[in-house]
Amino acid sequence: MKLAIAQLNLVIGDLTGNAAQIMAAAQQAVEKGAQLLLTPELSLCGYPPRDLLINPSFVETMTATLQQLARDLPPLAVLVGTAEPNRQSQLSGGKPLYNSVALLAGGQVQQVFHKRLLPTYDVFDENRYFEPGQQPNVFSLGGWRIGLTICEDLWNDEQFWGQRNYATDPVGDLVEQGVDLIINLSASPYRAGKQKLREAMLQHSANRYNQPIIYTNQVGGNDELIFDGSSIACNRQGAIVARAQAFERDLLIIALDEAQRDLLPGSVAPAPKSEEAEIWGALVLGLRDYAHKCNFTKVVIGLSGGVDSALVAAIATEALGAQNVLGVLMPSPYSSDHSIQDALALAENLGIATQILPIAETMAAYEHTLGPAFAGTPAG
Repeated sequence: MKLAIAQLNLVIGDLTGNAAQIMAAAQQAVEKGAQLLLTPELSLCGYPPRDLLINPSFVETMTATLQQLARDLPPLAVLVGTAEPNRQSQLSGGKPLYNSVALLAGGQVQQVFHKRLLPTYDVFDENRYFEPGQQPNVFSLGGWRIGLTICEDLWNDEQFWGQRNYATDPVGDLVEQGVDLIINLSASPYRAGKQKLREAMLQHSANRYNQPIIYTNQVGGNDELIFDGSSIACNRQGAIVARAQAFERDLLIIALDEAQRDLLPGSVAPAPKSEEAEIWGALVLGLRDYAHKCNFTKVVIGLSGGVDSALVAAIATEALGAQNVLGVLMPSPYSSDHSIQDALALAENLGIATQILPIAETMAAYEHTLGPAFAGTPAG
């Protein structure tokens, strides 16, 4: 059996567009012989949806979109991240939604699974919207018994961290259920060096429990958050046998070893060559997605001749293309010829257009207008 990881760049709130991305990935997965497609956490609505979840019509439309997607999919099983209403909340209390994953197959929603550990630290605020799931998530496909976790569910190995952060251990519970494979659907934000930590944690858990683990992450920039992708698969010994691209959309195929109940070696994309290269990839992706997802096509950057504006201009050029970047120079009476020449040389190296707007007269007009109001006060 083959599985496919769809490392998608999703748009928060764009249910139709995200469903189309999932559909396109499913068609590619079928062409490559996959029987199961994995998509990221909350892939249908994008992560983090935040207060969109408070709008009942948004949740209703998400449910309808999920059902339509199930009917439209080609012949394979697909795991789709969605928000599922908590039908018991009005009777017994609790949050009105679950952070869920739906198993779509045969034109229908076959099963729905709920995230068990809800993070409330750093950038996360999931307890505001979601009720935690209470049961281990298990399903069967192609003779394999598969355990499902959602993002934080995987981050509670007391041996790796030195302590438990939650009373519940979803991975340990799945091992007790006798699963053959553990998969994780994530929306794990980027920070410098985090991928090394993720891989160390996943390798430790795979080796500790003698369980193959497949980790699926989303990619892309959503406002202040950047998701780096870098989905991976570890075999029972904890060795990385597959890795998707960093900071890029990807479709990764993973073959299962039926006899050994393990993962066969697959495509392992190289990690960024250095921390500087990793940070550069994150900055370029974040700027590109912020512009595109806000429907911006061009940017204007003030060029001072200094290192700060030079770096921003280089990132913008890489992200959006030189033809979409305009550098504006605004020399004042205090600007040196050297700073102007440095800014023009930078623009020439990057291939971006420039415009020079001297501001000496503008500064003089401000001084003339505001002079009486500030008369007798010290300069600066």
